[in-house]
Amino acid sequence: MASSAKGKNRGTLGPDDVYADLKVLDELDDEIERVRTREERRLIRLARKAGYFQFRFRNDEILAMFKEAFLSEPRRRSTLDRLEARREAHYAGHRARDARRKALLGGFLVAQCRHKPGVHARLSPDIRKWLASHRSKNVGARNVEALEGFFADPGHRGLAAPPANSEKARRERTHRLILLGAWVLARREKLKELRNLVAAELVRFLDQGKRVDRNKALLKDVLGK
Repeated sequence: MASSAKGKNRGTLGPDDVYADLKVLDELDDEIERVRTREERRLIRLARKAGYFQFRFRNDEILAMFKEAFLSEPRRRSTLDRLEARREAHYAGHRARDARRKALLGGFLVAQCRHKPGVHARLSPDIRKWLASHRSKNVGARNVEALEGFFADPGHRGLAAPPANSEKARRERTHRLILLGAWVLARREKLKELRNLVAAELVRFLDQGKRVDRNKALLKDVLGK
């Protein structure tokens, strides 16, 4: 297992480890498969050595043998179980970072559209079309509906910072920003205007916010640095 997998998911995020996510997940998948295959072969080898294949056993008898062994004394967690737990935890962290990336880009797009009505008018049709193209028509329709306020007015209150005590409003705003950010990631290489907008304005937008270094690290691939 590569050493880069160590020290992850401890609540911190720095420029040096943001983009190791997918690599670490791939490494964990490979290691899990290797250990699982090794343990399956070991189990079959020992079962053959014990004479298991010389007799017929009902499923409940086989399960009873294993349960008796499992309960006979306290046992340490297996390597496979620990690896799978690590992968689950790391995947949760990866999803959180992916959502943060999209929310940042969504906030960037909203800010640009508020200050540049022409950009809003030109990009909105493509955003609507992209959202509606979801493989599930129902999901696509719900996503378009969630952004109707944005399509009508990028200054819509549903995209403004909600009151600190409004959890529902915060979740809904974040969902809208993530949808817009997902569109930016999907279309930035295909739409020249969007590509130019990102190149010209994204760094300035990030510099005006909080946690500047962290957010730039999250969007390193988009910034091209």
